[in-house]
Amino acid sequence: MRILITNDDGIDSELTQSLFNSLKNDHEVYLIAPAKDKSGQGAAITLRSPVDIVKLDQNIYSVDGTPADCVFMGLMAIMKDIPDIVISGINKGANMGDDVIHSGTLGAAFTARKLKYPPIALSIAGKSFENTDTSIHITKLILNYVIDNYSEEQHDGIVFNVNIPNLPLNEIKGISLTRLGNRGIPLAPEFKGSETKISYKIGKSGEPNGDLSGTDFEAIKTGKVSVTPLFWDMTNHSKLKGQLPDV
Repeated sequence: MRILITNDDGIDSELTQSLFNSLKNDHEVYLIAPAKDKSGQGAAITLRSPVDIVKLDQNIYSVDGTPADCVFMGLMAIMKDIPDIVISGINKGANMGDDVIHSGTLGAAFTARKLKYPPIALSIAGKSFENTDTSIHITKLILNYVIDNYSEEQHDGIVFNVNIPNLPLNEIKGISLTRLGNRGIPLAPEFKGSETKISYKIGKSGEPNGDLSGTDFEAIKTGKVSVTPLFWDMTNHSKLKGQLPDV
């Protein structure tokens, strides 16, 4: 299996490095990640300036760009052969509900949706991330699931969004197939300026809101791994009302 690993936390993320070291013994693995933290970049790509790439070690590259840039550069410039799958993560912090709109972890995964196997976006849902062994074990389970179930069929661009509780493996209550939950209104931006400078810091995401049954939020709350299949086509014809106007 030829795997491209990336993230949005940056090339120095110990979680991503641990995942790379764990998988490289059984697979051909490349680690291609942003030179610095690029959280919240979504699927943004660099269009009007060159993207610098530095080879740090065998199959390890730092990219001065976004997570999506890393996937593009891996597929089109760095790797001699196209990877079978992209694994994005393991992210420091949850990507649940509305988070997926802005997440660089998910942005990288969606950029890789046309490969042989559907991409996997992985995040630890917690405020600390010490249970690295758990997250790597779950990653291998999900990777094997994808290989076993999608090797011969057209997956049409599906992306697996996986959130893992920050728990020891023996405290994980199972793996649940979930839907995206909903967050409430985010906190207001925090003023960071002065009398002469206007500056704000983006506020934190809103708290889970509404009916959470069957959602990623519910799974994490009950100590389960959340696996949410996502699809790039956001068209919703069923919500179109009335007749469109004539020109």
